[in-house]
Amino acid sequence: MRLYFAHNFNDRFRFREIELQLEKELSIELYNPFYDDLTRKEEMIELDSINQDSDDRIKSFENKFNRDQDSAQLIVRRDLTAIASCQGLFTIVESPSFGTTIEMCYATFMKKPIFFVSEKYINHPWIKVYATHKFSNLEEFKDFIKRYKFELEEETK
Repeated sequence: MRLYFAHNFNDRFRFREIELQLEKELSIELYNPFYDDLTRKEEMIELDSINQDSDDRIKSFENKFNRDQDSAQLIVRRDLTAIASCQGLFTIVESPSFGTTIEMCYATFMKKPIFFVSEKYINHPWIKVYATHKFSNLEEFKDFIKRYKFELEEETK
């Protein structure tokens, strides 16, 4: 099973660790748009090398990679293409994110299942209506995937 992993950019370090753990434990593939898109490799290496406490270095990085319209469109097209090529979308939402919200809408439009993990937002009306599978924590998600992985793979073919 291959799922697009939509998550907040600012939490990418912690989510990368979670991603790798879930892939190993559940034998699934999570496509991470920050680390699995090889066209962004240079950007991620530089960004990840920045001391997170250094405001000057972060501002310098943000200026270097400030997106013009063409490069922003390229990233969006790549993300949408990746969502279309995956069997579904997986997200952990701890705080709102423009990108994650729009990626979820696109997955819904593409009739892809959405696996939504959030303690705080699980009862939001839009989540209740559009998230296919809702979990209040990662343990619930892992238990679900372990029980239903085979059926889900068949369903999303």
